Amino acid sequence: MEERSQEIKDKLEEILYPKKTPEFKITLIFRTHLSEKYRKAVELAKKNPTYREEECASGLKHYVTYTPEQVEEMFQLFNLIHDFEDLEILINHKKLPYAHQLWIPLVWFYRI
Repeated sequence: MEERSQEIKDKLEEILYPKKTPEFKITLIFRTHLSEKYRKAVELAKKNPTYREEECASGLKHYVTYTPEQVEEMFQLFNLIHDFEDLEILINHKKLPYAHQLWIPLVWFYRI
């Protein structure tokens, strides 16, 4: 609920103050999966204060948002779920092209 409120606030600020640059965030979204990696991923995701889950037709949908300062934690989770076919990656709460191929490596580069 709190994460959804923050998303709404961020969107309103973007509309009201378009020149203001928001803090860069990456959200990883994944669904229930039948693998050992899934259980580990959920455990890791739940450690993040932005973690939330919601019911969907195929089980649970998990949301975790990271900032550039949390790049190590993000990559631990990403390495567990990168091959899940239903993985979604949002950049500042938006679907952008090439999230897997461009944005994730760029954030990794930021770490270096």
